[in-house]
Amino acid sequence: MYFEKDIIKEGNPLLRQKCSEVSLPLSSSDLEVLKNLYEYIIISANEELVKQYNIRPGVGIAAPQVGVCKRMFAMNAPDIFDSSKPPYIYAVVNPKIIAKSKEMTYLPGGEGCLSVDRETNGITPRHYSITFKAAIYDFKTNKIKYLTKTLTGFPAIVFQHEYDHLDGIMFVDKLYDHLDGIEPLFETEKTEE
Repeated sequence: MYFEKDIIKEGNPLLRQKCSEVSLPLSSSDLEVLKNLYEYIIISANEELVKQYNIRPGVGIAAPQVGVCKRMFAMNAPDIFDSSKPPYIYAVVNPKIIAKSKEMTYLPGGEGCLSVDRETNGITPRHYSITFKAAIYDFKTNKIKYLTKTLTGFPAIVFQHEYDHLDGIMFVDKLYDHLDGIEPLFETEKTEE
């Protein structure tokens, strides 16, 4: 598994490179990277394990964030509108977004990133819905399966965030103070300070 010390931070030129396709079947070194990415997002979803391993929680992590410029990432994104649905947990290899909705959205509190340690202000527009094709590694069967899937809402936002990393793009490149005509993914209540 990766730890905080393994995650490269904003300013490192590796985060700005366009990543190369991954050869399939996976080499043992590529499989090891993917396994460690996957373990990170699984462990970071558990508050006790986050404290035990002293890591930042995250719903996604891409290979370039650990210094490997290959088109791989892992995500563990819940459906925030239906907690009865299982989260979208994928170890993704060579993804391609093949369709995007015209409808845009954003997270009202802004996005975060394991590679960005500073506070950011602003919102990042994302497509509300995307359809992707990718090779998905199944750690239960130790096999690759090919998947075409449509994601909406929060899982779509997470996928787009990680996908951007593979092209050397970070969410801080897309920050806006406000977005006219685009609705937030959900409303937040204002609190008195």
